[in-house]
Amino acid sequence: MRARFARGLTQSPVIVEARAFDGDVDWMPQLGDLVTVYSQDQDTAFDVRLCEVVAPGRWRGVVYAISRGQEVLVTAEGLEIDDVVEVIREEIAAVIPCGHPH
Repeated sequence: MRARFARGLTQSPVIVEARAFDGDVDWMPQLGDLVTVYSQDQDTAFDVRLCEVVAPGRWRGVVYAISRGQEVLVTAEGLEIDDVVEVIREEIAAVIPCGHPH
């Protein structure tokens, strides 16, 4: 998962190494869906609302929630709630479909 902006004085992009999940499933996320991406090093879950298709199997979205176990976080691994990130299909662990047609 990669952030679309630079933070701090280094001006380097924020990248979270995400766990890869089996891409051989019957569903494909759609715009408006809420997807979950887990970090590889820690058990941090990032819920991301998809808002734009970047390329086939790649979306841009906004971090909606961050959690580690039962703990709800505002920031983790350099990302914060409301940050804009790009996710790829292989990083997506779960999808909560949007309730309206796209």
